[in-house]
Amino acid sequence: MKRNLKIRAATEEDADIISESIEDWLRWSFTREQSIRKAVKNKELFVADMEGRVEGFIHCVPHEDIIDGGLNFFITCFYVSPERRAEGVGSALLDAVVRDAVDRGALGVETSTANPDARRLYERHGFK
Repeated sequence: MKRNLKIRAATEEDADIISESIEDWLRWSFTREQSIRKAVKNKELFVADMEGRVEGFIHCVPHEDIIDGGLNFFITCFYVSPERRAEGVGSALLDAVVRDAVDRGALGVETSTANPDARRLYERHGFK
């Protein structure tokens, strides 16, 4: 992993680049900026910052789980720029969001994916 990588809570200033990344990633022609700003306000969004440039982000929302009987978090969006994949950026983002969820009293962190690379990353971090 790069030494100059910093995982931090997203700020209002990050909203534009996150929105642009989502548009490029999913080939959408519309913005998600309002939703991104809400996630920033709710402290649900983390970014991977390398020398002032956002190279990835992860969004995780809290929810009350009736099966576990308590607070859980669900990862809804997880992106690492293609140039930074396989450099530990995704692992650092995932570790940060899991730590944050546990610090906030979560019983667990959940997600789902159809992407085989993402699935391997999650499994390396103990997801089933």
